[in-house]
Amino acid sequence: MKLFNSKILQQLFSHQVSTRRELVSVLEEAAKIGVFDRDSLPLLEAVLQFGDMRAKDILLPRHEVDIIKLDSSVDEILKLIISTGHSRFPVVGDNINDVLGIFHSKDIVQYILNPSEFDLHSLLRQPFFVPDIKPIDALLYEMRVRHSHLAVVVDEFTNVAGIVTLEMIVEQIIGEIDDEHDAIDGEEHGVVELQANVYRVKGFCGLEQFNHATSSTWADDKVESVGGYICKYLSKIPQSGEIFMINGYEVEIIQSDSRKISSLTIKKMPEINE
Repeated sequence: MKLFNSKILQQLFSHQVSTRRELVSVLEEAAKIGVFDRDSLPLLEAVLQFGDMRAKDILLPRHEVDIIKLDSSVDEILKLIISTGHSRFPVVGDNINDVLGIFHSKDIVQYILNPSEFDLHSLLRQPFFVPDIKPIDALLYEMRVRHSHLAVVVDEFTNVAGIVTLEMIVEQIIGEIDDEHDAIDGEEHGVVELQANVYRVKGFCGLEQFNHATSSTWADDKVESVGGYICKYLSKIPQSGEIFMINGYEVEIIQSDSRKISSLTIKKMPEINE
């Protein structure tokens, strides 16, 4: 393989690399001369950034987490499973800070024909709580050891900040993963109208789909997604929590990281007649 051509590697590393930016520059040069495929470069850069990220940087915020209340019926839980396509849900008591356990959707199958025998509390798995400052490389290792696919993230006051799934961590390296549910319903849920003129939008939602759903006219020959459009408009990747105006719309970033916008809300503002 070209990657192990010692002469090329000696040339690339002939000067001391002291910063990550210098290392990325070396990798970019290596890709240019064919040491490895240029398509692999974003993956390598993501791996380098991986160690600096914390659970709070990638979590799904608490207000977006689909939860099950302990007193939910079989029918209510089935409706939630069907509408979301998720396989695991935090189960709560009085509020979202009262996480009692994790419910796996497959455990409900045996009770579909006998709902009277359903006992949600007996089916709960032990919740895995992690601090929001936990490095995600350490979190990935611990989740693998525990065979856990979902972690409940808490802040310094032990309030639930959100959740992190194994899939979300892996996506920080390899990018968005479309599962079976995404393949069927991805277009439908790329943009959802929360109330009149207020929309929740996935960063990967196509501009054409967004315009069709919102009667907007966002367009750019260089980008195809709403997230890409916003990043190009701002000339940066906005951080989670940022609020700004674009083309008469108020945009709030719900979740983003160093590489992409994951989700946002967009509100069409009323036109002002002068």
